[in-house]
Amino acid sequence: MIDLQGTKIVEVPYFTNQLNDNTESVLIIGECQGGIEGVSESIHELGFTNVATTDIMPSESNCWLRTNTTWNHIQCDFIEFDESNKYDNIISISVFEHFGFWFAGNRMANGLSADDTCKWNHDLLGINKACKLLKDNNSKLIITLPAGPYMNYEESGEPFLRYYDYRRQSLIKLELERNGYYISNEKFFFSSDFTNWEEMGAEINDPKYYPHYNLYTPNVIWGLTIQKL
Repeated sequence: MIDLQGTKIVEVPYFTNQLNDNTESVLIIGECQGGIEGVSESIHELGFTNVATTDIMPSESNCWLRTNTTWNHIQCDFIEFDESNKYDNIISISVFEHFGFWFAGNRMANGLSADDTCKWNHDLLGINKACKLLKDNNSKLIITLPAGPYMNYEESGEPFLRYYDYRRQSLIKLELERNGYYISNEKFFFSSDFTNWEEMGAEINDPKYYPHYNLYTPNVIWGLTIQKL
């Protein structure tokens, strides 16, 4: 039994409930270690073997992924991922909200500092890239993102995590429609204590509910499943 904590209490079931055939291929975005949050462990527990992971960081030889699976790891900037690779299921759990922030100076990869810069729409580029990797109309891109009006910063003042308010959610939906994709499943989850979660309607995006949003750690999760039109 996998012990899920925090947002993973709802994020992991959101995607596992949509994985119906363990003979299908899976790509996990933003995963290089495994054995920590329950994403890779849950897919492994379901019996999937045709699985690849990808991250800007390497997958170390002694990590959970290397000692418990034979899955291939593709180390790269996901924006440059090879589009000739196609998958039945693509999983991105609380990943795209970081895109474009920790790229400055490859800080995530090697700790180097660089000019104060971020790539604000790198998350949109990442989602568009993932869509292009879907194999066919039955394939699914399953994403979770933090909902809300805020942004998390490092002590230096540099941002490292976006929240997605209704305006940026709408922007993503317009981009998907423009590029020939649609959202086949959408859910919102809220918790006041990160232990007890409840499913909410889209009305949770109304600014009148913002006082219930956590300023420092996302406590409202947006789950969306994307498919080809």
